[in-house]
Amino acid sequence: MASTRTKTAIGVAMVALGVLQAVAYALQAQVVPAVLGGVYATLGVAYLWAEVLRVEDATA
Repeated sequence: MASTRTKTAIGVAMVALGVLQAVAYALQAQVVPAVLGGVYATLGVAYLWAEVLRVEDATA
């Protein structure tokens, strides 16, 4: 099992990469890759909520 620190790092990396992709493609006026970057960032937030925050709430 991955530790909470590892799961947090994965989630933060997903959000950062998604935002980076969304911004980079938005500056080039490429809509589809920009939207997909936003979706990836949203999935990262969902992963953080499901795997990190809910687990911490359940153990508290």
